[in-house]
Amino acid sequence: MKISLATVTALVAASAPTAMAADWKCNGSWNDGGLKRLSFKFQGYCEDRSGQCFLSAIRGKGLTVHNWQAWKTDDNGWWQVDLSTTAGLAWQVNNAIEQVTGSWRGCWPNQ
Repeated sequence: MKISLATVTALVAASAPTAMAADWKCNGSWNDGGLKRLSFKFQGYCEDRSGQCFLSAIRGKGLTVHNWQAWKTDDNGWWQVDLSTTAGLAWQVNNAIEQVTGSWRGCWPNQ
């Protein structure tokens, strides 16, 4: 039985799992007493640690994080993170997210 290289290539391509592109996006902010509550969504980063690499990066910027929550949404593989930190320091959370993802979104300006 002869099998052509084109057939093998097609079979391998069809059976390979589809890779999900890594991405993240801003998801709003609101006041939380004297703190600022920040929210973002991600997929393809740190999922094996339930987003804990983001928490580590944020703490690495010297921020105290209150009420960290991370969960997988029903929105096509996206995870959501909500956290509270000192108002006025959201730019440091942006920097920490950039450290993990390699991309800057500029969420929460002047917050």
